[in-house]
Amino acid sequence: MVPYIVPTKEKVLLKIGEGDESPVVIPTEFDIFVWNVFKGQKAHIFEKDFRSLGEGKDFILLQEATVDQRMPKIWKEDFSSYEWHLAQSFHYKKDLTSTGVAIGSKLRPESVDFIRAKTRELFWLTPKLTLFSEYDFAGKKVLFVCTHVLNFVTLGAFTESLYEIAQKISTFNGPIVLAGDFNTWNFKRYMIMKSIFRELGLEHVDLEDDGRILKLDHVFVRGFDVVRARVHHSVISSDHFPLEIRLKL
Repeated sequence: MVPYIVPTKEKVLLKIGEGDESPVVIPTEFDIFVWNVFKGQKAHIFEKDFRSLGEGKDFILLQEATVDQRMPKIWKEDFSSYEWHLAQSFHYKKDLTSTGVAIGSKLRPESVDFIRAKTRELFWLTPKLTLFSEYDFAGKKVLFVCTHVLNFVTLGAFTESLYEIAQKISTFNGPIVLAGDFNTWNFKRYMIMKSIFRELGLEHVDLEDDGRILKLDHVFVRGFDVVRARVHHSVISSDHFPLEIRLKL
């Protein structure tokens, strides 16, 4: 018997917090923060890292975010001016906490949507989700995409899941930020990923001093100049290093 419940499509999306009702000034340059937070399991150091690294960021894109007793509390208290949208992958039966991908920003999205990969992970049979949030940057529509791509599946299923994401992105004509955990733990996966999104005009962001052995987390952009891109190598509160990117529109 599986220890989780997969929500129906109508119950996948969840909003936490409210963005400022007054118009938000969109800076010429802005910072995004991308992190697979490992479900916040190392709670004693995770909360400190999240608060300090997330502070002041214009957009925060998370994978393995959780709706439990801790993470939404941080969002509401330390990021009270942010509006968070979460696409929930599944709920644990034991306590009904959920996990998924999330995007937080002071700017309210014009629309929020998601797709669920057609194939599920082997063994646990859990689904993987991609969250799409569209924002209005002073009259220009911008799409932010946060994804957690399939891990323990065949190369064919992995490739198909990327094409599912690409298909939805292909309907959007403006600037795009695509980021998350792509589970590119071998060279074939890495090259397939780059090839698929290159066809949509998305540029893979090269990170400064990127000494990661396993490069699982990536950022792609279209319609932006990359001002700075770095990895926070000293963080040990997750099994993934956070990424910090400054973009110029």
